[in-house]
Amino acid sequence: MTASVGRLSQDKLSESVPLQPIAERKVHTYDEALVEAGFGRAQIVLTLVAGLAVMASANESMGMGMILPASQCDLDLDLSRKGAIGGAVLLGIMVSTYYWGYQTDVRGRQSVLKVTLLTTFALSVAASCANNFYVLLVLRFLAGLFISAPSSAAIVYLGEFCPANRRGQMVTYSCVIGAAGLAYVALVAWWILSYDWLIVVTESFTIRPWRLLFLINGLPGLVVGIVICFFPETPKFLLAQGRNWEALEVLRWMHRWNKGHDEFYDVYALQVECQTIDSNVPQKTKNRRLWNQLAPLLKSPYWIYLVACSIQTASVYVTYGGLSMWFPQIMHLVYSSNSPSNSQFCSIIQSSNTSQTIEVASPSQHACSDTLPPETFIYTLTLGTLCSAFILLNSLLLSKFTEKPLIYANLTAAGLVGAALQHVSHTYTVAALFCLQIAVGGVTIVLIRSLQVSIFGTEVKATAVALTTLAGRLGQVVSNVLFGTLLVRQCSGTLYLVAALLLLSVALNVLLP
Repeated sequence: MTASVGRLSQDKLSESVPLQPIAERKVHTYDEALVEAGFGRAQIVLTLVAGLAVMASANESMGMGMILPASQCDLDLDLSRKGAIGGAVLLGIMVSTYYWGYQTDVRGRQSVLKVTLLTTFALSVAASCANNFYVLLVLRFLAGLFISAPSSAAIVYLGEFCPANRRGQMVTYSCVIGAAGLAYVALVAWWILSYDWLIVVTESFTIRPWRLLFLINGLPGLVVGIVICFFPETPKFLLAQGRNWEALEVLRWMHRWNKGHDEFYDVYALQVECQTIDSNVPQKTKNRRLWNQLAPLLKSPYWIYLVACSIQTASVYVTYGGLSMWFPQIMHLVYSSNSPSNSQFCSIIQSSNTSQTIEVASPSQHACSDTLPPETFIYTLTLGTLCSAFILLNSLLLSKFTEKPLIYANLTAAGLVGAALQHVSHTYTVAALFCLQIAVGGVTIVLIRSLQVSIFGTEVKATAVALTTLAGRLGQVVSNVLFGTLLVRQCSGTLYLVAALLLLSVALNVLLP
């Protein structure tokens, strides 16, 4: 328990609150205890902390899109090497996602957030000093191993501090902050890379503006990694560990933050819903094996929820992760095409390149330039702004509706927009529909995660979120690799396939509670 909570001895507690006779004390459920603790400053601050943790995760992957073109001269990066470095981060995320979910359920949400965020920033500092391709490749893979944890652990951490009627809304607010990471990355890169200075350290090592981007992109993670040290573990996790007295201390801390010191917290005993580890068992036996952590998810109804959420998450990652990568190049082809103004989208794409896949812009082989085209910043900034706006809108709607109807609405809208893309011809309409589909996909990721916080038990919650995130990352990697080729060769079929996946996810929503 951290210093911010403050350990109250039973003697001190008896002086500060009027104790009732044991026989008269009510045993509260965890949700009832949260309601008694109130809603206010504690949840607002924790929402900001969780949002910055999600932003830190997004910055590590999205930020490389800005850093790689700017570092190509210093590190001698061609297109294949850039792809390898970008893929190393995703590979690290995929390899470690389940492991960190397991550790979050066993060791605690706060502990995992602290370790992974601070380690990731340390690796970013090291990456800013990388002087060749191989060193940067290894460091980015290692960063991926650690940055996979915060995006899911932060959501679980926040969700377990919020009452059920406000949980989805606050989780969504935190993801508004996380989605702003796209805009943060674009604005910072636009500012830093507008300068062209050089500091010569040695003959083989120079400091240029792109190296600062590693540090600035990692700042949200550093801030949260330090701040989270002064916050407690979630009371629900402590309760599940059999540490009931510590759970009550955290709830009293929340009550003081929300309602002040003048009101008494009238909760003295908590109902143990699921005790995952016997507090009397030796520490060595508390380290459960991965299989023991996974086994409950293979039983009904959890396995149904897990499969449905995994397919849904993979579908929206294909949309949000795959389309967003190709969006700038697609828009470049649309706006620079010589096709008639009334040509449909697929006709423009196929006429632009009928014999090869769409290629991500690469620097000229005759002149090495660190300058990124303004479109790169503008498109990323636009997407980040739209995603934040859509997530904010959905968070407001969550005060009136639950996650399920909003998932229905967003997935249906994204599927219909994807199917309609090939039938539009106006360039601004194409851009608007693409932005809408990508932004709605990003919103749906948030809603699905919020729903998972409610439907999975404390002992497997983080593991379930990690597994569905792993499915999503797999969908993202596949779509990043294949989307360009498929769009050129089978434009209509590709758009219909993405739309079909989204509409399938709508149907799977029926299986969720």
